[in-house]
Amino acid sequence: MLGIFIAIITVLLVVVGLLGTVVPFLPGEPLIFLGSIAYGFGFGFDRIGRGIYVVLAFLTAFSLVVNYVATSVGAKKFGASKFGFIGAIIGAFVGFLVGNIVGLLVGPFLGAFIGELLRAGKVEESARAGLGAVIGFFAGSLMRILIALTMTGLIIYGILA
Repeated sequence: MLGIFIAIITVLLVVVGLLGTVVPFLPGEPLIFLGSIAYGFGFGFDRIGRGIYVVLAFLTAFSLVVNYVATSVGAKKFGASKFGFIGAIIGAFVGFLVGNIVGLLVGPFLGAFIGELLRAGKVEESARAGLGAVIGFFAGSLMRILIALTMTGLIIYGILA
């Protein structure tokens, strides 16, 4: 019975983690890693393999850096300040809450645009910064999705091998 419970917890954490790669402020990769840890406690860490756990830990840490850096670099390349960067993050969160996936597409742009407009008051610069924040946000999201899928594949491989 405990084994079934651990397996369910593992699957739930991994699935919610995969969703977290596209849902703002939901820590996708750490949840996937936590799912693998739960599995290890329930069935033994040797089942997945210590080497895979090391790779999973590295990928988790790397994904957190990628997400921040991609959004930041995208915004900065197009002239955004910290106002635009913070606006993009707030916009992604609020956009998702208000408009789900469509809001997630529009929110970062509007957030960066409004942040830059408040700072500089120039529409063209604000629009350019908004575009950069969106490009960076989605580049980071794509990388996070690839990392999360890799992590999930490694866990499945470790369990089945």
